[in-house]
Amino acid sequence: MLTNAMFSIADMNAAMAEVLPFLLRLAGDPQVPERAALLERLVLVAEFSEPIEVGNEAMVSWFGSDSDHPEREQCRAVFAEYASVVAMLPEGLIDAAGQAKLRQAAGLV
Repeated sequence: MLTNAMFSIADMNAAMAEVLPFLLRLAGDPQVPERAALLERLVLVAEFSEPIEVGNEAMVSWFGSDSDHPEREQCRAVFAEYASVVAMLPEGLIDAAGQAKLRQAAGLV
């Protein structure tokens, strides 16, 4: 899957912000096979997009600072831009925590 190529062990590929709109539109299409698996990957993108606190040395050491990874902020902007798509995603395809993470990333909560 495309998203497999977009992640490493500790971060996401810088191209993720470019493919994220496409993935979000796919997730919004009820005809897409493996939609639940795609949504789970989008939850991972939302988690990897969260800002890293500068004072958290362990997290900065492992994931790098936000200034070193502008793709995090870029992905947050894409989630916000596609908030209407995220808002329309049906419940039940992923767990409530995943649904909440996507809604949070899109600025809906």
